Amino acid sequence: MTIHFPLPSTSIDHPPAFVSVLSCQDWLAGVPLANSAAAQVMLLKQINALNAYTLTATDRLAMLETLRPTVSDVQDEMAKKFACKPLPLTPPEQAALDGTIALWHAVLNGYLRLINCAESEPSLTEERARIIQRALAVCCDWQLDLCRGALLPGSDYWSVLHKILAIGEKMAVLSLSVDDGPRHGSTLTSPLAAYGEAVMLFTANAFELLPRQLNWVARWSKRWGVKLALLQSAPTTVGNRALPIFVDLASDRPPCYFPKEAQEGRWLETTALRKSLKTRLALLEKGEQPSRLNMGEDCTQPAAGQLLLRAYQRWCKGGSPRKQERKSTTGTCEFIVSLNAAHYYLSGRQVFQPPMLDDQALRRDREALATFGEARRKNSDFSEQQGFDIESWSLTADWQLLDQSTSGLRLARPLKEGLRVGVGQLVAVKLAGSSQFVLGTVRWALQTLPTDGPAMLSTGIELYPGIAQPIAVRGGDPGTREAFRQGLRLPSVAALSVPETLIVPYGTYRVGRPIEILAQGQTEKIKLAHVLDRTQEFERCTFTAI
Repeated sequence: MTIHFPLPSTSIDHPPAFVSVLSCQDWLAGVPLANSAAAQVMLLKQINALNAYTLTATDRLAMLETLRPTVSDVQDEMAKKFACKPLPLTPPEQAALDGTIALWHAVLNGYLRLINCAESEPSLTEERARIIQRALAVCCDWQLDLCRGALLPGSDYWSVLHKILAIGEKMAVLSLSVDDGPRHGSTLTSPLAAYGEAVMLFTANAFELLPRQLNWVARWSKRWGVKLALLQSAPTTVGNRALPIFVDLASDRPPCYFPKEAQEGRWLETTALRKSLKTRLALLEKGEQPSRLNMGEDCTQPAAGQLLLRAYQRWCKGGSPRKQERKSTTGTCEFIVSLNAAHYYLSGRQVFQPPMLDDQALRRDREALATFGEARRKNSDFSEQQGFDIESWSLTADWQLLDQSTSGLRLARPLKEGLRVGVGQLVAVKLAGSSQFVLGTVRWALQTLPTDGPAMLSTGIELYPGIAQPIAVRGGDPGTREAFRQGLRLPSVAALSVPETLIVPYGTYRVGRPIEILAQGQTEKIKLAHVLDRTQEFERCTFTAI
């Protein structure tokens, strides 16, 4: 069966600003790279014009190759405007995401046009591997930016990705070496490696990751996609063989761990990847630095090792099993976002007033006293002024009752209503019929865009067992005098082997650091031990008494 991508016909009616490599280079010299938004608009307009213009295949390929480095640089800059932001995105963030995805579509269409004529065009015979690899690489970048914008790739994405691979398989070019300077530097890659990168990025559940973690997993997927092999029949999984990943090249469905009945089913063998990851994990356990293991100069321990183990489970062992069985349910719940807001409501709507003010706070009080005749920070509108609110969310599925708390929730609400929510935020949730808020953290947040209803915000919450106690915390390092800040204390739950923990503002944790706790007028000195969760907002730590 011949696979052909439906694309509009070309003409010579509306030429782009360049019709040769030389004129393309001249045009690129005038692109304002310091203004990434303007540069993106210019690139999108000209690449769309290029796609609609009649050219020889070799000229089209040469100009797309000339444009690639600039497109990559501009897209990287634009991604910073929307990557891993809380939802809903602001209008400028959403515009940056929309423009970025549109440009990837335009570049991909350019390579798809070349794929359509690659088998019949003699001038492209030696370029088939390059064209297939380039198209698959664009799909990788497209998926990554969807993930950064809290969107999952849809059926259109998987259909195109699988079709490109199927064409490359028919051309017998999937394992041929290809250079790709903008993405791989001097290291050779292959079309299959690019497909493997896309599959690894998806199966890693990258949408659950914090920004730094997402960058690491994207880098590892790009570097180690070359370790995957494509098989037409299921491999045995005995001995040291890893669990393969199944794909159906005739479908519009994503990869999965369990094969389905399919004439075009393929298996991605991950045994070589498994061996490589196990070696790295063992060396990290012995104290080796991640940078020496080709993981990246910015990778640090123990975070890199923890993330690599998480990826290993999803790439080579069939995913990560749930700790508890989930069951579907429906209903509503109340929902609070942020450490400070949770502290405010759990304190009975009491404004946090540090027992010992720092110099800056004392100065503000003196100024308020001189201006208004009083220095109290508490007022009836404090919750509204601080942006604190209790929202009503729909409970859409998956919650498991554990003693007096839950371990997991999946919630949804209309996207444009309520406060912004992002991965790593601290939340407090109270289910219908319950009298207590339970703390948790946002593990993932996604935009869902149904065709027959309003856009929705869906989020997965991991809840911490036990009822939290609002406290005040400050560092107790010798020779320092810090102000108290909001914190929360969670009890131990012996039945779940969960230790007593503190939730403190981000940046508080250091192993062995002394901390002073103030609760109900009583002070206590403790020493931080291990960090169990670390996000951009808070750290959850175990501790020991001093």
